[in-house]
Amino acid sequence: MVALNKITIRGFRNIEKFSIDLKDITSLLAPNNYGKSNAMTAIAFGFQFIKSLPKTRLGMMGDQSWISINKEIAGKPFVFEEEGAIDDNTDFIYGFSFEWKRNRRNDKEDLSEGQIVSEYLQVRSKNGEKPKFTKLINRTSANKAMYVPSPTGRCNKEILIESSELVLNKLYNYDDLFYHDSIEIIKNIEIKWIDTLANPESFFMPHMLVKDGKRQLIVESWISKYLYELKQNDKDNFELLVSAITNLVPTIEMIDPVVINNINLKIDDDAPFELPDQYDIIVKEKNNNQQTRFQLLSTGSMKILNLLAAVIKSQKDGVQLLLVEELENSIHPRLLQSLLSSISDFLGGTKLLFTSHSPNLAKYLSAPQLYIGLPSEKGFVDFRTLKPSKVTHVLKIASAGEMSLGEYLFDLMLDLEYDSNSVSELFAKY
Repeated sequence: MVALNKITIRGFRNIEKFSIDLKDITSLLAPNNYGKSNAMTAIAFGFQFIKSLPKTRLGMMGDQSWISINKEIAGKPFVFEEEGAIDDNTDFIYGFSFEWKRNRRNDKEDLSEGQIVSEYLQVRSKNGEKPKFTKLINRTSANKAMYVPSPTGRCNKEILIESSELVLNKLYNYDDLFYHDSIEIIKNIEIKWIDTLANPESFFMPHMLVKDGKRQLIVESWISKYLYELKQNDKDNFELLVSAITNLVPTIEMIDPVVINNINLKIDDDAPFELPDQYDIIVKEKNNNQQTRFQLLSTGSMKILNLLAAVIKSQKDGVQLLLVEELENSIHPRLLQSLLSSISDFLGGTKLLFTSHSPNLAKYLSAPQLYIGLPSEKGFVDFRTLKPSKVTHVLKIASAGEMSLGEYLFDLMLDLEYDSNSVSELFAKY
């Protein structure tokens, strides 16, 4: 499975530069309005851009909701770079940049449509004594690029391309290219955004079918069907999930996804399509005298089940990165450690990046897993980790104040007026 290790973004909304080394679990920790959502959106935007059709990319390069109006960033190109490992022996770096659409009146530099202006792919084998990266794609203008056509790498070949096309996608059609498998893997990297801020009832919401003037209930929930299939085909993971849920929500003593077979809709003999089986989740709480539907539980309980089910499905589907906003949403602070532990058990090769404004959650992560939002005098997004040499020092200060690392860093964010000397003393550069 391909692993994502680092992502770098430039020129998006109020992001001058954002770079993050991905651990198994990584957090962006900051109060509101420090750019957490912008950073997550920029990551999703970059991967979506790779997978989109040229016409869609043109729209993305001109979408005013993403174009920066920050005085320092406005007019600068969008830059995206990802680093990772294709397997145990091969590393890669892939990136591109584009000019945003310009539309200022009477401006000689008007660009009616955005255009991709650079792109590169480098790979490195770890087998040699001095492994180094080899550049396989090198694009330095909107319409021309060079690529390596043979393993000898002695003669680069030119390829003509449209300004809204990516070389990576065009070379994917060259089946005989010796690094075609690597291109396919990079092109198909999957990320998934789990929305913990949404109304969770929508994930369990029943739909109604009207037939002969009567309303008949049809339950349609991806969670219900997925958990039923998980119970049938992967009992170990299903039992781990039930154990995690009952640990996080102690009032629950039983969870059972079921097929609903009592609807008994009449089907005409000549019907070309028969509705598939329907599913639901039955739950028994300790203080109740009968079973109920999971949908009738609390919002927090539904969010926990949705989150853990999505993590398991993502790991089994080979998703490389999960994005989660405000992981602590609707979760009691005392349950955060157990929630993180449960997520870690299910991640496998998938990595998790989440935002948080809770110092309670941060205390269960190590310093390299925490990217701290810092104040910026120019209004930039600025997330950084502590310097390794300063971790012990900061931990001592936090301990002296009877605070966790997360609590101390959160107070520091709120109290620290922008001071380049203070920032450079404690926090690592990009």
